[in-house]
Parts: sequence; structure tokens; C-alpha cells
Amino acid sequence: MRARFWSNSLAMRTSVFLLVVIIMAQLIAGMIWYQHASDRDREGLSTTVKSLAMSASSTIAFFQTLPSEYRHLVLDQLRNMGGTRFFVSLNNHEIPVDALPQSDRKTLVINEVYKVLENELNDSPNIKVEFTSRNNLKVFNNELPIDELPVLWAHYTLSYGDLNPPILVMQVEVAPSEWFYLAAVLPAPYVNLETSYFHVRETFTLLLSAFVLLVCTWFVVRREIHPIRQLAKAATLMSSRLKVPEVKEEGSAELRAAVRAFNKMNRRIDSHIKDREMLFGAISHDLKTPIACLKLRAEMLDDDVERERFSRLANELDLMVKGALQCIKETDIHEEIESIDFNQLIEHISSSLCPRGERITISGKIHNQFAGKPLAVKRCIQNLVDNALKYGTNADITLDENHEEMQITIADHGTGLDQALLDRLCEPYFRASQDQEGNGLGLTISQSIAKAHGGKLELSLTRRGGLCATLYFPRD
Repeated sequence: MRARFWSNSLAMRTSVFLLVVIIMAQLIAGMIWYQHASDRDREGLSTTVKSLAMSASSTIAFFQTLPSEYRHLVLDQLRNMGGTRFFVSLNNHEIPVDALPQSDRKTLVINEVYKVLENELNDSPNIKVEFTSRNNLKVFNNELPIDELPVLWAHYTLSYGDLNPPILVMQVEVAPSEWFYLAAVLPAPYVNLETSYFHVRETFTLLLSAFVLLVCTWFVVRREIHPIRQLAKAATLMSSRLKVPEVKEEGSAELRAAVRAFNKMNRRIDSHIKDREMLFGAISHDLKTPIACLKLRAEMLDDDVERERFSRLANELDLMVKGALQCIKETDIHEEIESIDFNQLIEHISSSLCPRGERITISGKIHNQFAGKPLAVKRCIQNLVDNALKYGTNADITLDENHEEMQITIADHGTGLDQALLDRLCEPYFRASQDQEGNGLGLTISQSIAKAHGGKLELSLTRRGGLCATLYFPRD
């Protein structure tokens, strides 16, 4: 129930909507930034690879100028020195290379290297360029793994800290059975060939910014909807025609205007209620005197038949006036608002109307208490139970509740009630049965009290054809 309430709250809906907007904005911005960074890196990679290829062509050209018998001597000296940009060897055949999978970046680098080497080494008929991993790299004529060589020979050239980057292998045939072999890693920041734009740190930063923005929005929305909650609470109290304190004007300009209008309406309604009380108080006082005079005059008549007839008319008039005033009074009893336990209240009504309990059955339970006027609510329920016992011999009372309202159902064991009469049963002075005493105001009073507490009364037929009255009271 609480989960459903939070899912329907303005704060939750606004937060979810904002979260979706933030994610979409981050994705769109990320895509734009990724495309821009990709184009920039491709351009930088192309320039860097061209420089690397120019260095490789210069190295090959330098060795080509050396006499054949000095080339191996120079290579040994370079290996023993360490720290060169390339691992260079002179082989008698092409060393097979275990190539890495194809990718756009790999194709771009290989094509750029091919172009530079072909332009700079005009006399080189055969050029092979490929990427491989360090673990699969083979060197020298006997195709040794790189890790079997002395550390100094290739440690600085083909290592990059704790990374295991792809290695670019260039092989150029400068003469029959004479291949220059050059291996190198790409310079930073293109060591791994494929640049990763969204590392854990960047992703965490995006998520953290989205979370902070969401939390701030949550507090702002909660602060803005506080006046709405106060306004809704006051409106609920007003529907019960209770004394409603004025709502504090706070929040945005629109909310302040709404609260100001509500307070103005509240004062106007309160004034109307006070005027009505004065009016009915005056009517009650003014009618009691002439009715009493009519009863006295009726008692002074000599004719017994006329005296009885006029006395009956005066009593009926007195009963009608009292019923009308009681109907108004019951909907506006001046009581303090208290917590009402419907379970105890029903038990009390049952014991007072049927002490032995053989005609009343109670099932279900309402766990929450209701804030209302105890005497008025008791009169509301007691009228319905009394009608069920009077017209249906027995009353079945069922208590139930959900996250929105509390429900009290009172069904009698009567039969033969016409469906067409249901809409008229709550009309003042309307009685569906004429064989029982009453003035036809019981259901009217119950309906008025229920409405005064923000609830409602619904009437329906039972399977037997009797009356089923259901009271709904809102939960706080």
C-alpha cells in the first residue's frame, strides 16, 4: 500500500521523470562528445602514425647505407644500449605474424604506415605491416618469443608499464633473403590502439552528478508540495464542516494564490454556517411558541373528535419540526474531534440495541482509527443498524479497510424492497414501509453525517431483496 502511495506521489513522479530526462541528456551529450572525441583522436592518431612511419623509414634507410657486414654489429650495439624506439632485426625470411582482429583503427594505422613506407622507400618491392600481441610476437630467424630475449634488448622498446599493448610489426624486404624487421608500440595516448572514452571514473562522475541533481530536485519538490498537502488536509476538514484553521501561505506564487483563495473561501463558508445556525435557532424558538398554543387550544375544544383530530395534527407538526431541526442539528453537532475506534463503537451500538446479540452479527475489523465527532458518527451508524433491525429483523455488520478508506456494511434480512426506491430512501420524510413508526429522516441524517465527515453512504439490495447500507470514511 505504501509502495503504491509513493509511486503515485508528485515527488516520486517528478523524480522519475527527471531521472529519465537526466539519463537521456547524458546519453545524447555522451554520444555527441564521443563522436567529437573519436574524430579528434582519429586525426591525432593519423598524425602520430605518420611520424612513427617516417622514423621507421629513416631507420631502414640508415641501415641500407651501411655495408652489409656492419649491419649486424650496429644492431647488436643498439640492443645492448636499450631504450631505442624500435626493436630492429635483420632476418633472412619474413617472420609470420599472428594478426589481431580487424578494426577501424587498425586499418587506419596500417594504411597510413603503408603509404609512408611506400613513398619513402621507393626501392623496396615488398612491405608487410601488421599488429600482433606481445605474447604472440616472434623475432629473429629462429622465431623466438620476445620474452626469451634478454630484458635489456626489448624491455624499453616493447613494454609500457603494466599494460600489454598491441605491437606494430613492419617487415621490409630490401634485398633477396634480407628482411628488415621493426617492432614498436604506438605512442601515448594511442597505446591501446582503441581509445576507451568511458572509464570507470567518468561513469562514476556521471552517475554521481545525476544522483546529486536527483536528490536536490527531490528536496525542492518535497518543499513545494508541502503547501499542497496542507491545502488538501484543510479541504478534507472543510468537507467535514469542521472548524478549519487558515492555511499558511507559502511556496511558489501560484501556490500562494491558491492558498489565499482557499482561505478566503473558508472564511466565507464559516460566515454562512454561523448565519445558518442563527437562522435555525431563531426558527426553532419562533415555532415552539405557536405549536404550544395550538396544542393548548386543541385541549380546550369541547368536541372530543375535533379535539383528538387537532391534537394529532399539532403533534405531527411538532414531530415534523423537531425532525427537521434534528436533521440540521445532527449534521452540525458542536463536538471536539477525537479518535474513533470503529470496532469498539460497533460493539457498543450492538450491545445497546440488542443486548443478547442474537439479531446482530459482526465480522471483520478496522485496525486504524478515524478522526471525527464521536456522537455524530455513532448516531450515523446507529440509525442504519436500527433500520436493519426494524425493517429486516436482523443486521449483519461487516468491517473492512484499504489504503484509501474504511468501510462499514450493514445488511438486513428483509425482502421485497423495490430497486426503484433506492434512490429515494435518503430523501427527507420518505418511507418505503408504512407499517412501522418513524418520520423518514434516519437515512437522511446518516447520509448527512457521513458527508460531513468526508465520507459517503451507498445503498444497494441484498440477495434476499433487503437493504444493504455501506458507509465509506476516508483514511487520514
